[in-house]
Amino acid sequence: MASPHNKNSSSQAELKKAWYHGFHKFEHGIYAGIKSFYIAKVVSYDRKKHRADVLPLANWSDGTKSAQYLDIPVVESCYMFDEMADALKPELSKADSDHSLPEHSHTQFTKRLPKRRFMRAGVPVVCAVLDRDNDNWGGSTDTYTPNSGRMHDANDSVVIGVLGGSWLSG
Repeated sequence: MASPHNKNSSSQAELKKAWYHGFHKFEHGIYAGIKSFYIAKVVSYDRKKHRADVLPLANWSDGTKSAQYLDIPVVESCYMFDEMADALKPELSKADSDHSLPEHSHTQFTKRLPKRRFMRAGVPVVCAVLDRDNDNWGGSTDTYTPNSGRMHDANDSVVIGVLGGSWLSG
């Protein structure tokens, strides 16, 4: 014979299970709203301002493509080698063509430079999402006051790395 105590215990277990699932969904909702890092494709890149428009590569769970994020700052390590190679190319070209010195008779420095720039449209990159709104950041070490209360939003991203390629083929 079933006792009323056992029936009560069963409904308490179901209630606990429902609370657990409810809090798990709530927790998932919070985590889904916090952005941290994502992989994207560079759609366009402004070499003078070091800003990129990117398209995240991960679709939403229903297959919908993500929107582009525009005018994202690019960290120096992503483009520094490109600028250094551009600056050295004329001097290396002179060394390649100056055969008056025996040690330069077989140099091919410019052929060993990358064929393409590392930071360019079409490459995959890693973007980090900043904790706070960075609309008012001037790109320097000066402090700034955020333009809004926005937090962990992909609109406040920074390109932190280029994925793929090789040093020679870019």
